[in-house]
Amino acid sequence: MYTPNFDEGEDRVCSTLRWKDVVLPTSVTAADIDALIFAELKEPYWRKVARVVSRCLMTFEIRSIPVGDEVIAARIQELAEGGKIESQGNLTMWRHSEVRLRQS
Repeated sequence: MYTPNFDEGEDRVCSTLRWKDVVLPTSVTAADIDALIFAELKEPYWRKVARVVSRCLMTFEIRSIPVGDEVIAARIQELAEGGKIESQGNLTMWRHSEVRLRQS
């Protein structure tokens, strides 16, 4: 099982990968990643990006689907930039940013 190694209080960029630079395995679509992200955000509360990435990654690992944490984070950033989810903070710094479903 994957356990992210986030040092307590560490203020650093976790990933700078952009969605436009992602190449997905043929067995995975953006919709597959979106479904897991939206499932993690089903409650209307803010969630740390690190938590969403970690939980999605664990699900992919359990299913033996080869998607990395940076790919998930890039998709989160793309969804936020596209207005599909709300965000606050610098999304490249997973422990210092949060996301949630768009509020109506």
